[in-house]
Amino acid sequence: MFQRIVVPLDGSCLAEWALPHAINLAKALDIPLVLVRVIQKNGDETSQYPADPVELDAIQAESSAYLDSIASRLSIFDLNPETVTLEGDAGDQIIDFVRSDGRTLLVMTSHGIGGISHFTLGSVAHKSILQAHVSFLLVRAFSDQCGMLEEFHYNRVVVPLDGGRRSECVLPVIEMLARHNECTLKLVSIVPSLAHQYEVAPDDPRMTMIASLEEEQRKRLEVNVGRISDRLKNEGLRVETQVETRDSPISAIWQLTRKGQADLVVMAAHGQTCVNHWPLGALPLNAMVYGETPLLVLQDLEPDEIELTFAEKVSREMRGH
Repeated sequence: MFQRIVVPLDGSCLAEWALPHAINLAKALDIPLVLVRVIQKNGDETSQYPADPVELDAIQAESSAYLDSIASRLSIFDLNPETVTLEGDAGDQIIDFVRSDGRTLLVMTSHGIGGISHFTLGSVAHKSILQAHVSFLLVRAFSDQCGMLEEFHYNRVVVPLDGGRRSECVLPVIEMLARHNECTLKLVSIVPSLAHQYEVAPDDPRMTMIASLEEEQRKRLEVNVGRISDRLKNEGLRVETQVETRDSPISAIWQLTRKGQADLVVMAAHGQTCVNHWPLGALPLNAMVYGETPLLVLQDLEPDEIELTFAEKVSREMRGH
């Protein structure tokens, strides 16, 4: 289980949209919060890193005061967060900080001080989530108006399961979330259509065999989801299940989790076809980029189990590492 929740803040209202969710998770999972702000020195228009040492001292003091004010406001929720100010490139500093303890849950918004854009993720969020290699909650931030600081409440949580053990690594977390929020858990398993995958026509003689294989898979998933559902219901939780055959499991999950249909989507970073070349499998990667709902992804691999990307390898070679 996690040892801490890290929330990067940059002073913008957009970044602060992560706080209501962080409050909920901190209370549901009973783990401490760490608020982080990075004084950037990347040379762009959002840089806060001056050459003048006196000005730098002033910015450091302002950063500490900002984080302390947020921490003070969080005290009404019986939370006493740690505050940390870092210096350097925002993405790099966040990645290094969360990687210093692999049992970190990173909670951040899709956009921050750079503002809302037509891109689904800002550069810092994109870089941090893909390269930190830890579990994360991504909050969609598309309002630059500061909201009230209050705990977000989840009413409906969608949990995709593929019948494998990796996808079930989320179960302890969703149990704690369901108890704290008194919400409904919807367990979803999608059978990929073999006829669609192999472009088999309805009148093809092979359709009988294909239909039999799909039905066999559907029954196997129904048994698996039913087993999990029964256990959760016996513990007093509200659970719904859905198992169906669709052309594209990724598209089906996207449709089921569009804005307004769920308050939170929780899934494992990898499924049965786990490949440690990538920090995220196809389903969570698609949900991260194209989703409309807050997304909680639990990393089932340790950071050192995930292979470096080609770009990371080249960068390290150029730096002489």
